[in-house]
Amino acid sequence: ADDSAPESTLIPVREGVAQAPKPSQEPGELAQGAVVLVAPKPSAAPLAPINPFIAGERAVQAYIRSQLSPRSRDNARDALRRLSRLMLGDQGAEPSQFPWPAIGFEQATTIRTALFEMTRVGAITPGTANLTLSHLRGLIRTMYGMRLVTADQHELVHSGALKNVPGARKPRGRALSAGEERALREAARALEGYQGAMLDTAIVLAIGAGLRREEIARLSLDSLSPGQLRFIAKGNKEVHPPIDAQMQEGIDDWLKERALLAPTHRGLFCSPQKPDWVLSAWSFWSLVRTAAHHAFGDQAPCAKGCRCFKIVTGPHDFRRTFATRALDQGLDIREVQVLMGHESSETTARYDKRDEEVLFEKRRNIRILA
Repeated sequence: ADDSAPESTLIPVREGVAQAPKPSQEPGELAQGAVVLVAPKPSAAPLAPINPFIAGERAVQAYIRSQLSPRSRDNARDALRRLSRLMLGDQGAEPSQFPWPAIGFEQATTIRTALFEMTRVGAITPGTANLTLSHLRGLIRTMYGMRLVTADQHELVHSGALKNVPGARKPRGRALSAGEERALREAARALEGYQGAMLDTAIVLAIGAGLRREEIARLSLDSLSPGQLRFIAKGNKEVHPPIDAQMQEGIDDWLKERALLAPTHRGLFCSPQKPDWVLSAWSFWSLVRTAAHHAFGDQAPCAKGCRCFKIVTGPHDFRRTFATRALDQGLDIREVQVLMGHESSETTARYDKRDEEVLFEKRRNIRILA
């Protein structure tokens, strides 16, 4: 494909926004009232003329491929899609439709301001806004490495135009109480067939070892060692979380059930429908949601707003439960950080739900009003 194109192929539809010409337009023909969007003047030697849509699509694909995990690639794709729809004003827009190499200071500040306004009205959280800005900075670095943007454009990465937006929200999720855990596990064991024993054991490991749902799905028979699990966790790190007698009992019960199924794979857990398939992270969470609704649901059928979503808010609630109970029983923050595989104790601290529960309980027991 010819990467050269006249500047008039960039037609702003909003302030600081550009879109591709309509098929009916001839190259070089401007829509009535349109203004040509010109890339910032380079501080170094000018780059060769490029088609910003074709080059931008190449850069997007290269940036997404540079992410090392499927989840990171999904996050990058979602962030760039969010930016495309924001700037083009089209909720169906895709990253390939935005001329990324033409981005300049004006567009960068427009993006940051728009994301900040979205946090103020509750459309997204500050964390989501800053993750989106982080991916945009990463895309600009990628384009600079591909010689698609100038040094001035690359400087946007370090300038205030794309710095994180201010703000914070209450950390999501909660830790399950002992009674809630027992009710959830009882509902899990009541599921039909081998699903009951399997899900009960998976929940025991998720809470007892603080595992992510992806790690539950990744466990294999080779992960089982005397007194510990062995597997590759997030960040390509090998971890060896210890298992206690209660966890080992759950594993042994499930292994007896698994032997009767005689699956052809070595995954520790099986798909809920087909034993010869390995359990996926999505299937694990789907089973948890089913058990949570049986234990706590107050709507039929289950829907958003059902009580079960308030008790088990997300997959990380199991990790929050692990961290909260470990800290409550005397482990210090550094020890829990190591067990959870966190790089920073600040990350671990966000999983601690003790202070919030204690504070709320104290407030309920004091009198403020006359």
